[in-house]
Amino acid sequence: MLSDDKMILAHSGDCYDQFLGSIAPPIFLSSLFRCKNLEEYGFSTPGKHIYSRYSNPDVSILEQKVAELEHGKYCLAYANGMAAASAALLANAKVGGHIVCVHNAYNCIHEILENFLKPVMQMRYTFVHGYDTQELLAAIQENTCLIILESPGSDTFTLVDLKAVTAYAKAHDIATYIDNTYCTPLYQKPLELGVDIVMHTATKYMGGHSDVLGGMLITNDDAAYSRLKQLRNLFGGITAPMEAWLILRGLRTMKVRLDEHQRTALQIAQALEKDPRVRRGYYPGLESYPQKALRDAQQSGSCGLLSFEINGTVEQARSVVERLKIFSFGPSWGGFESLVMMPLYFKTDEYTKWYGASRGLIRIHCGLEGTEPLLDDLRQALSVLDEGGKT
Repeated sequence: MLSDDKMILAHSGDCYDQFLGSIAPPIFLSSLFRCKNLEEYGFSTPGKHIYSRYSNPDVSILEQKVAELEHGKYCLAYANGMAAASAALLANAKVGGHIVCVHNAYNCIHEILENFLKPVMQMRYTFVHGYDTQELLAAIQENTCLIILESPGSDTFTLVDLKAVTAYAKAHDIATYIDNTYCTPLYQKPLELGVDIVMHTATKYMGGHSDVLGGMLITNDDAAYSRLKQLRNLFGGITAPMEAWLILRGLRTMKVRLDEHQRTALQIAQALEKDPRVRRGYYPGLESYPQKALRDAQQSGSCGLLSFEINGTVEQARSVVERLKIFSFGPSWGGFESLVMMPLYFKTDEYTKWYGASRGLIRIHCGLEGTEPLLDDLRQALSVLDEGGKT
């Protein structure tokens, strides 16, 4: 097993002798694989591929690489991030149980809690501000079976004290799950901080080219892995060979891309911090970041995603967004391109007060176009505020 992240990205899973010396593995589009005998067909031969709904050579190489990156024992690849997240929740769900979830988790996590686990499994859940460890721990009940974490959280990028939360959870036999997509395995390794299951939306930085969907679950727990694998086999959520191959391609350059995303985002966050038209910025990489000490203890870097609020109204913020030219308006992030959205625009004022940001929050992903063009684009868009906020 390789130990250096850059070596893992470049060479983990290399099987040159098996693939006629090919640097990149072939794409195994076969749905099934021949067996030599009945014993092989009986799934008794380790590493033997039989049916691509269970395993596939491209998928296995991907799973090995991601497990090594996270310093994990096991990895399972899924068709998309939500398939992975749902699998982790279902594997730990208990009828009549209780879940603690950070308030700024991915919005589809909110939906599966409300629209599936609550009505179908009679589960209850409590949302907490993850940055407040005491609030989080106080929300735990006798029947709590899972704590859902995201650190940094979406949109406002607050952190959870992972060591403190996971230590308490382990002492009370509660499973912990984290979405580690923001940091990637390169900038944060939650398993080493005590988390039980780590999820990645491979659609973002792992794929990196906005042309593939994928999700990953990584764990060191034998029982958790067995349960997750059983559920994936039953529900058929495995990623396809072509998608696995594309994510492998993306992983080879992830370190180079992520470092560039981070450099650009930091320079832009610093510039926005000094701009009088900007009321507040949200980026973990800033020296002024409120949770700097915890960030330095848990993370080794930040990615290309940041948010800010203007000195102005919600509709003026919308005018800024609509004036941008390089930043495209669209969902997701983590690809080569720069994106912008207003994630809280359609929320109520009551909700945003609880959330901790305004409806005018502007979230941008800094792509690979270069810092200066992106800064110029932001400056010309912000200039609409000097003109009275009209496009």
